[in-house]
Amino acid sequence: MNTKRMAVHAALVLGCLLFSFPFVWLLGTSFKYDEEIFVYPPKWVPALPGARHHSPYVASEEQVPAEVRGRWAEVEGRLEPALWERGRMLLGEERLVGLDEGQVRLFLTEALFAAAARRVSRGDWAREGEGFDAAVLARLDGPIVQAAWEGIYRGVALRLPTVRDTDLVDRPVGTSELMNAWQPVSGQVRCRPAAADRSVRLDYDLTSGDPAILEAVFPLPVPEERFLSLTLPMRQDRSWNGLVVELEMGGKRYALRDELYLGQRRWQELSFKLEEKDRRDERELGVWPLVLAADQAGVFAQSGQVRLRLCLEPASGLAALWRKYSSSYRQAYLATPRRWNYVFNSTFLVAMSIAGQLLSCSLVAYAFARLRWPGREVLFGVLLATMMLPGQVTMIPVFLIFKSLGWYNTLKTLWVPSFFGSAFFIFMLRQFMRAIPTDLEDAARIDGCGPFGIYWRIILPLIKPALAAVAIFTFMGAWNDFMGPLIYLNDQRLYPLALGLFDFRSQHGGEYGMLMAASTLMTLPVIGVFFLAQKYFIQGVTLTGMKG
Repeated sequence: MNTKRMAVHAALVLGCLLFSFPFVWLLGTSFKYDEEIFVYPPKWVPALPGARHHSPYVASEEQVPAEVRGRWAEVEGRLEPALWERGRMLLGEERLVGLDEGQVRLFLTEALFAAAARRVSRGDWAREGEGFDAAVLARLDGPIVQAAWEGIYRGVALRLPTVRDTDLVDRPVGTSELMNAWQPVSGQVRCRPAAADRSVRLDYDLTSGDPAILEAVFPLPVPEERFLSLTLPMRQDRSWNGLVVELEMGGKRYALRDELYLGQRRWQELSFKLEEKDRRDERELGVWPLVLAADQAGVFAQSGQVRLRLCLEPASGLAALWRKYSSSYRQAYLATPRRWNYVFNSTFLVAMSIAGQLLSCSLVAYAFARLRWPGREVLFGVLLATMMLPGQVTMIPVFLIFKSLGWYNTLKTLWVPSFFGSAFFIFMLRQFMRAIPTDLEDAARIDGCGPFGIYWRIILPLIKPALAAVAIFTFMGAWNDFMGPLIYLNDQRLYPLALGLFDFRSQHGGEYGMLMAASTLMTLPVIGVFFLAQKYFIQGVTLTGMKG
């Protein structure tokens, strides 16, 4: 008996794991870098970022195929020196300054082999010894080495900023020589000009826990009153350390309203605009608002110039983990300008649908279960027959009715029908009501209670579990409804979350981390309701099996 019970429990646990796997994969994908998503074989566990207080450094989130990794283990001893010499020669010694040569060699040679292996023919791949080594080395050229280097290098660099005026015209702040204007202020940070790409590399050390601060003064190409924003091309090092930006101009100091992190690893343009001149939310586009700082002491006030100050703040391992795992959620939040419209519309539809179903279904079920009137059983049979009609059959007639009423492109089409009841919920409540003893109803009549009083004071309190089940099913249906809003709504301001997520996918379909994050946020309320009310949910499933 115990063995049978254990087998049943094991089967239930296995079933739970299988059914929860899609959600676990959805959640895990929202925590990953793009390099972790687009790999084969799949990488099941998201990478842990860890605390990085030195920059630049080398690392890799690339997933090397098992076949390539196995072959590398076989040939590493004899091929690694040649790969290192070739890669070092093509890169140039200046790129390795300030880096741990041992770490660079470890990551670079493996990255070069993985890149070259993709270009080796099947015949060369099957060769052994020097023939295979020569085939791999022959595939290495400048672009291959550069791509491998870009995959492992992590460092912060800056380029010449530009200024946008109130006419939305971008103007450079000066010539490339002005990049030498970056100067350390405090902390362990060093600026290394790079002539190759006209940038300045920032080497910093935050192990002491103190922030590293540097600043630069640039001439303004426009009058101060016409200044709108400043755009700074920046390469980040994916260390998840904090980035604080301050801009001083015209005797005022402006600071960021949002928190920024060094979470990327490629070049991108960060724009900082004065919120007092443009209040549009453009954070999705990388335009971050600047507001007046609380501290205005010692403000830079040189006419015709602007001072930009950057502060790099160290992040602990836990902070880096949180910032990496919440990055996709933050981007999805910023990339949805009408997010609160979607939430409000879904909440409104859910509330109205639940109220409508509970009121209408309980009243109709009470009439069918407790009141005696001519033709009751015939009409109940007609009601049940409507459950046999597929929704596709009634879709066009219902659409034409709503359009003739002038309800197209309004939320009425999605919540008003709930006040006319649902055949399934009416049937479920009727079966539950028929199980209530008639003695309670007779006693209420003796005390002078009418039909509506019996419904309100006797029946409803006794069918609370059934009403809870109706509310849960209605919540799930209204929250996840996609086809209804797609048919009846055309105004994006009226979209619920389901249709808003579809619109989000059409705009950010290739950004799977953000897409999975948005999908997770929409799924969480349904999962939360299920776990909080699973007793009523399971009871609702079994209600139709009760004898009436």
